[in-house]
Amino acid sequence: MIAQIFKKGGVMHSSLPGFAPRKSQQQMAEMVFDAIQSSGTLVCESGTGTGKTYAYLAPALLSGKRTVISTATRALQEQIYCRDLPTIAKALKSEIKTCMLKGRSNYLCRYRLRQTHQQTDLIGVAMKHPLSQISEWAAFTESGDISEVQDVPEQSPVWRAVTSTSENCLGGHCPDFHKCHVNTARKKALDSDLVVINHHVYFSDASLKEEGFGGMLPNHEVVIFDEAHGLPDIASHFFGFTVSSTQIKHLIEDIESAEKEENSSVDFNPIFRTLDQAVKKLIKIANANYQGPEIFEEVRNRKWDEATSSLKQALEGLHVALQQAAAAGTGLSRCRDRTAWMLGNLWTWCDDSQQDSACWFAAGKNWFRLNSTPLEVAKHLHKQMNDPHKSRIFVSATLTVDQDFHPFIDKVGLSERETDAGYWESPYDYSRNSRLLVPQDMPEPNAPEFPETLKQLILEIGKLSRGRAFCLFTSFAMLNRVHDLVRAEVDWPLYKQGDLQKQSLIEKFIENEHAMLFGTTTFWQGVDIKGDALSCVIIDRLPFGSPAEPVMKSRIRNCNNQGGNSFAQLQLPEAVVALKQGAGRLIRSEKDRGVLVICDPRILDKPYGKVFLASLPPMPLVRKTSDIASFFRKSRA
Repeated sequence: MIAQIFKKGGVMHSSLPGFAPRKSQQQMAEMVFDAIQSSGTLVCESGTGTGKTYAYLAPALLSGKRTVISTATRALQEQIYCRDLPTIAKALKSEIKTCMLKGRSNYLCRYRLRQTHQQTDLIGVAMKHPLSQISEWAAFTESGDISEVQDVPEQSPVWRAVTSTSENCLGGHCPDFHKCHVNTARKKALDSDLVVINHHVYFSDASLKEEGFGGMLPNHEVVIFDEAHGLPDIASHFFGFTVSSTQIKHLIEDIESAEKEENSSVDFNPIFRTLDQAVKKLIKIANANYQGPEIFEEVRNRKWDEATSSLKQALEGLHVALQQAAAAGTGLSRCRDRTAWMLGNLWTWCDDSQQDSACWFAAGKNWFRLNSTPLEVAKHLHKQMNDPHKSRIFVSATLTVDQDFHPFIDKVGLSERETDAGYWESPYDYSRNSRLLVPQDMPEPNAPEFPETLKQLILEIGKLSRGRAFCLFTSFAMLNRVHDLVRAEVDWPLYKQGDLQKQSLIEKFIENEHAMLFGTTTFWQGVDIKGDALSCVIIDRLPFGSPAEPVMKSRIRNCNNQGGNSFAQLQLPEAVVALKQGAGRLIRSEKDRGVLVICDPRILDKPYGKVFLASLPPMPLVRKTSDIASFFRKSRA
């Protein structure tokens, strides 16, 4: 049945303008359909241009089974729900109920909006105008989805004041519960046959159910993870925890707000002062000799113990006061529970007997974050990912290392014996439409002369490509240094990550014909620019995670202690997938032509470089910029 839909003259071909039948898409759709029908597990790597979204949507719509589709980002979630799903549902004449469900913080909380209006002394002057804009919108919105408000930036602090979290939501005790936007969205999801979410929502739902609470998602027979390569990192966030100065600040704000509403008559002011002193003490010790995020056990000393003890005592004092105040209302009761949760996490973080987590901290002039991250997320995922009664489909353009799925399968806790796999290369003609330039005579990335050499290379390539390039870096330090060197010598438009929001930078890059965009991690994936606007991607170095980064350092140590090979099992697979993501920004359509430049000689000089090369699309390798000069001339012809 699925083969008939995707073949030439089939439903898709006859219903969708511009649809081109592809054998790889048909094969993937058949494997997805079979996995759904057999309640099996399937991992798929599907190269750019294969049409992977339709290849899993069609089987899901035709399966007759309740399905959850989970994506990496809200942007992709909206694209699937608002564009791809309606298109294919119309072609297949499917009438099943569908909906999109986002995380709680994406929906207006009417109670907190009204509370904020009544307590304007607790908000800053800068928040008053956006608050009035939100109030106007709140009067007519049906969904309460904050993305509807175009004039208030997503990063505005006003949104925290008018949305809820699982910690401060009043639940059934809320006076606005009957018209709660979150509750309405959840009810719609529970009544739907197919729900489009993101990975954060999926793990939030799983956490709620593990804790014995009602989940956000309906009981479902199928879950499809798109952009599945991002699952382990997102799961690490949910299976770990953070205690931060920002959390404490927000807790105090919510206590003040709840106290105004519920009037417990408890005097919190001296307790807040004690807590503020403890926070400042911890910020001071965290910043002493601070060079970046660090593992706690490597810096722990008497001063650290004194600082964490002071914070524990201050939180314990706050908890005692909230025990007394909690009877006054649900708001103060929830603040008491948050304080207990924060206190428990702080005790856990300070417990040096932990063996299965990395306890580390980051700090700045006025803040700290104490983090606990699981060393092996697969142990936490194994139960969720091996339910024999549920189909699980994992899809991405970057799951394998040299066509090997084992690193991904191990990382997400799947059973190798019970997992099927499908691999389809991109249908694009890379041998004709692309080149891979690994420049001769480049120093290694750690060499002192590397930034200056890279600057000269970018200038030379920029002239050949007429701008139209992404310069992707593995660190902000190198990005800023090279950007400043290039900026001093060119008059074409240069854009740098951090100067504007990501989408604004992309729009400006496209609008200016000969621009260059300098970016780091966030621009390595999820950017889709078709056509001549992006004709060159320059990558500074192979994207190995820093072995000094606390989580990576802890995982390396843990792997080696267990007799493993941390380089082969952890560092190399992660770097290969990251490079594939960065390289994937280049060719986004059949007509695209472009040059990938990797400025790290190790890809040719080191034995492991072969693994990187084997994992990239089949781009002809060249060593001189003169070799790409003729390529760019042909592109303009």
